Amino acid sequence: MHLLSRPQTCVGLDLGSSAVKIVQLERRRGRYRVRRFGCRGLDPDVGDGVPDHNSPRLKATLSDLIRELDVFGSPVVMSVSGPSVMVKRIRLSGVKQNSLDEYLTWEGHQYIPYAMQDIYFDYWVLPPSRHGTASTDIELLLVAAKHQVVENRKRLLEEVGVRPVVCDVDGLALLKVVMEKSRTLRGQSFGIVNVGASGLNVAFVGQDDPLLVRDVSFEEISPVQADDGPASPVADNAIHGAPRSGTADTGTPPGWGDVVSAVQYCLESVLERYPELSMEKIFLCGGQSKHERLHHELQRALSVPTVAFNPFDEIECLAHGEAGDPVMELPHLGGVALGLALHQDCHGEH
Repeated sequence: MHLLSRPQTCVGLDLGSSAVKIVQLERRRGRYRVRRFGCRGLDPDVGDGVPDHNSPRLKATLSDLIRELDVFGSPVVMSVSGPSVMVKRIRLSGVKQNSLDEYLTWEGHQYIPYAMQDIYFDYWVLPPSRHGTASTDIELLLVAAKHQVVENRKRLLEEVGVRPVVCDVDGLALLKVVMEKSRTLRGQSFGIVNVGASGLNVAFVGQDDPLLVRDVSFEEISPVQADDGPASPVADNAIHGAPRSGTADTGTPPGWGDVVSAVQYCLESVLERYPELSMEKIFLCGGQSKHERLHHELQRALSVPTVAFNPFDEIECLAHGEAGDPVMELPHLGGVALGLALHQDCHGEH
């Protein structure tokens, strides 16, 4: 009985372009608890938009954080994002659910802009939509990622001493945080925008129905330039793209107008398809989200209240509340990593 009651743990590892974040989550008797959360900043030339998986300094930073959090050898859920990853909501007619694997293997090229032999793909069958008329069609979120991107990240994590068991994508990880944990948001319509140093993840939900998940790389739009100088170690409470304590946000960095335009385009796409929806709020997280001017610019352009998203606010944390505790001081960076650690395959469910 003691063995059966032991908590199940899972590690979510979010490797961004300017920082790496790790959350270790414990589940016992249906309840979750954050055991550890840690962040380490990366030098700009280590990330520089796309992490170099062969960089000795990247491996050293990862290894140090893994040792510090005592998760060496643990099963890890990793994620991928960016231009080599696609998440698309599609509707299929005349296809039975038990035939989806075969159908997508042979017909996936209709929806995926890459050669099928070069990608991994998976899908999430959505419950019947609350929007529109009843239909016997199947709706699903189709996810595809290039083999090379997934394998490079998997090999990196194995080399630094953890065991990758699942690969997710950043936008869906954020949705998991909201849809599986945040009870106060059930039945609402809202968006989540995770703004990092090299891109953003955008997700919109309408009454518990995922409507859109999209990655936007800053290679596709104007680069975002933070006004707070170069990256600094997390121990000094400064992540590249997050203002240091006491630093005034004196203006909107060049490129933020393009970030706002990208989010606005996504919102307009959702409202065009679901005109009956009324978005109640936009949650903002990620390294760039600490800039108050970004909140104001988004709210002004979208006419939707924009608020900071704290992924830890409805979950028990083994936090001491001390100065430097990342759960207290850097919660805006933990959304993707927490969503990865929530992955059901690591907690005895399917």
